[in-house]
Amino acid sequence: MEKKHGSKKIVDAILSRRSIRKFKPENVDREIIKELLEVGRSAPSRGNSQPWHFVVVTDDKTKKDLADACYGQELVEEAAFCIVVLGKIDPREDVPDRTAELVEAGAFGQEVKEFADHILDDWDLAKLKVDAALNSAIPATFMSIAALDFGLGSCWVKLAKDEEVLNVVSAPDGYYHTGTIAFGFPDQDPKARPRLPIKQIVSNNKFGIPYNNF
Repeated sequence: MEKKHGSKKIVDAILSRRSIRKFKPENVDREIIKELLEVGRSAPSRGNSQPWHFVVVTDDKTKKDLADACYGQELVEEAAFCIVVLGKIDPREDVPDRTAELVEAGAFGQEVKEFADHILDDWDLAKLKVDAALNSAIPATFMSIAALDFGLGSCWVKLAKDEEVLNVVSAPDGYYHTGTIAFGFPDQDPKARPRLPIKQIVSNNKFGIPYNNF
């Protein structure tokens, strides 16, 4: 039987993406930024908790302060705009509402809601902080890939003084700086960076058993 494959546009976009650190001095239309935020808003999260907040930074002074908090990385200041991705460290108060929405949408049964309402009580703050970072990194990835559709480049910036970043964007207590994405029209065409071979990062059923199905 002939194998049928869908469009590879998304795959090609991901494989062709490069971190862009030099941007043209051009502004980006607000409607494009809005579409990127819609893409980020659509990202999956554990229990549909959506434990994130995005701060769009377009102001030159704030970008300069943000760059300083990122150890003086010029790309942050020179970007057309940045999105500071924050993770909500303790989303437990939101769980009942989020799971109720999923039950109403038919995604969960009532028994799952009752389970979800209590499971996070067993998590300590350290685990919640990791969970916040993991969940809020997903929309960051979505937005970085979607930017390619508008001819934009981006760079994920995590080398930062997290507390200073939080201060720059006036984040309230209870949020973690997951990372900052710098966006703009590329002013460079970097080569692909080396990647580890699949055989080094993939196992078959059990860790350490070579995956040879390629």
